[in-house]
This record gives sequence, structure tokens and C-alpha cells, in this order.
Amino acid sequence: MIKEEVKALLEEYLDAPEAWSDHVMIEVDPKTLDCRLYDEDDTDVEESEKDYWEVMDLLSMSIDDPGKWEIDPDALDELAASYQYQ
Repeated sequence: MIKEEVKALLEEYLDAPEAWSDHVMIEVDPKTLDCRLYDEDDTDVEESEKDYWEVMDLLSMSIDDPGKWEIDPDALDELAASYQYQ
């Protein structure tokens, strides 16, 4: 299921955010629902057949641990809902 795959990718990002650029995205192939962290600048995401979601749009600042990012469950649900009928 795409929600679990994306959550695992976000956890991978959160484990080592310094390894990624500031504009890292989740790339989703809408035909296969394959997902990966995408950190390349040479692709025109507007012209691509794949979907791209900004990682930072899927995270929120922790209330319990200020300065720490955590997965935003509402944003993750929104992403998953976009592929519900595929």
C-alpha cells in the first residue's frame, strides 16, 4: 500500500536529513505506485509522467520535541487518498 511505502521513505529521510538536498521529493509512478526518494535537479517535474511530492510538505514540526521534524499524518493521508482508486 502506498501509504506504508511513503511512510518508510519519510522515515529514511528523517534518519539522515543531511544526506539529502533541501528540495528532496517523493517520486510516485501513478501507473505502478512505485515510490522513491527523489533528489535530482535535472528533471522537469512539470513535464514528467510521474508525480512529485515535496518531502517537507509531508512533515511537521514536533510539538513534544521542538526542532525535530516528524511525519504529518494528515499530509500522508492526503497523498495516499490521491491514489486510492488506482
